[in-house]
Amino acid sequence: MRFGLLFLPTFDTATHGTSAGLYQHIFEQVELAEQLGFHSVWAAEHHFTPYGGDIPNPCTLLAALAQRTTRMRLGTAGTALPLNHALNTAEQLAMVDALSNGRLDIGVVRAFLHFEYEALQIDMEASRERFNESVEILRKAFAEPVFSHQGKHYQFENVAPRPRPVQTQPRIMVGTVLSPESARYAGLNGLDLMVIPYAVSLDGVKQTVALYHEALREAGHDPADHQVHGCFHLYTEANEDACIANVREPLLAYVQYFIEAISGDRWSSAYAGYQGMVDKVRQLKNFDVLYDRRSLIGTPGRLKETIAMAADAGITELSFITVLPGLAQTKVLDSLRLFAAEVMPAWR
Repeated sequence: MRFGLLFLPTFDTATHGTSAGLYQHIFEQVELAEQLGFHSVWAAEHHFTPYGGDIPNPCTLLAALAQRTTRMRLGTAGTALPLNHALNTAEQLAMVDALSNGRLDIGVVRAFLHFEYEALQIDMEASRERFNESVEILRKAFAEPVFSHQGKHYQFENVAPRPRPVQTQPRIMVGTVLSPESARYAGLNGLDLMVIPYAVSLDGVKQTVALYHEALREAGHDPADHQVHGCFHLYTEANEDACIANVREPLLAYVQYFIEAISGDRWSSAYAGYQGMVDKVRQLKNFDVLYDRRSLIGTPGRLKETIAMAADAGITELSFITVLPGLAQTKVLDSLRLFAAEVMPAWR
């Protein structure tokens, strides 16, 4: 089991002051995580909302983190392919790979917030087509110094993307929350998979992983050669009662930011299964639901139990959301230290 940090932060003025303050918190956490032996750091893309919107371009943040780390893998979790031009995305990712000397992992998502599509003037109905075509272009851009592409949304001849990356076959991971199509797409194309246990439960994750593994085998791939990445909120203290008291309101505030981001959402026909998502997320405004193995909250002993359950569901690596509105940076850093000292050794 490998462990990393994932930044899909909810910006909170009382906690961070300014966006600059949020970035300083991220830098401090990542620098500590590198010292503690965490494997990776991931950054998610969102726009125009406090729910993740302070990272509109994961590559920019990862480029900065490449200069603050020497060992950790740097990943996008993910780059919202339909919202960006595929060639521009490929060049930005290649730049991070070059700056980090080949430490980049690429997580890709379709994006599901309608106001992002509307503001950027992109047809949400075409998100699946744009996503699939963009993955094809990414793979070509890393593997081939000069290439052409003739698709429905992108057409170009003899383009030579710069800079050249260190890796020619980077790891690519497909993120999914509620789309079984994404899990099957990842499997059929031999890509890794990212799941969100807090949104769907470990039982839901197990079903998605089974679908993914079936698609891998169908396409001739061995599931043992591929990773299933799970994202959890993380906070640990030695005393269970104190841990819950300190994290309860920050975790619920995080969920509230998520609810506000999707409360007015309108799902296109390309997002089957997303209807009713607002009601599903509102159910997470119950701390007991999140505490019941949908998050890594509690003592190190409880966290070990939850990680074992995640592994049983098919998850092979974990990343942790640590930036929560109202949770002091000092407590986050202490939590990371305790996790590294008491939990990580059991999984090495």
